[in-house]
Amino acid sequence: MIHLKKIIYRVQELIIELTVFYLLKPNSDKAFKTVEMNFNWGIIWSSLNPLIIVAGWTLLFSVGIRGGGYDLSYFVFLLLFALGFNKLVSTIINFQLDLTFHNKKEINIINTIFARYLSEFYSLLLRFLLLVLILNVFNFDLAYYHLTYGFLIICTIGFFYGVLLNSIFKNKTFLIEVHSYFLQAVFLTSSVILPITRLPESVRNIFLYNPLTHVNEWVKSATTGITYDYINIYYPLLFLLFCTIISPIFLWFTNNNQE
Repeated sequence: MIHLKKIIYRVQELIIELTVFYLLKPNSDKAFKTVEMNFNWGIIWSSLNPLIIVAGWTLLFSVGIRGGGYDLSYFVFLLLFALGFNKLVSTIINFQLDLTFHNKKEINIINTIFARYLSEFYSLLLRFLLLVLILNVFNFDLAYYHLTYGFLIICTIGFFYGVLLNSIFKNKTFLIEVHSYFLQAVFLTSSVILPITRLPESVRNIFLYNPLTHVNEWVKSATTGITYDYINIYYPLLFLLFCTIISPIFLWFTNNNQE
């Protein structure tokens, strides 16, 4: 029992160390470091940059398309969720074990990919909290439960879905590039830009295969007070359950092949 506790403690310690490593790791050309702190200021920039994009899109839809039925109290969050989901999935799919860790027995693809997810999650969480703070300053009435629940579901789906495809694609560039176009289709059918309530039934039925559509419409319902029979929050949860069961199996096989 004591030995098991030591193992669990060591795994937790290792994941924390790896998460800090990925948080402080330079982010492409955005590695703004200070000599005194050796801190990568690109972390702050990469966290805040999507908020600028969200602000631009929000301005477009709130001012340029007045009366279009877009409520800022949820619309900005749905945009942030969509950008975060795409970034998270792309990061996990393209993830490879850092060369620094190849000769270290305790470190493998399983704990490193989870640490990489945590580093991305903290960045997304920072944006989410900043957005909540900003909208509170402007006295927006926010549905905290639905927004938080939607945020956590989308992040978790993004992680396990990304892990599954990382194991399947195995860094094959062609497959990854094709999937990037698929992610764009996922965004367009997620009822953010094109609300499914305004679409013909035949088109709407196609959109409903997208789990994110159900999450986004469920988040909207807390503000609009309108619910639809065809929106089922349990559908994305079932999809998440499927990915949660399958992705570790595929990742385990990938890890064994690398060893």
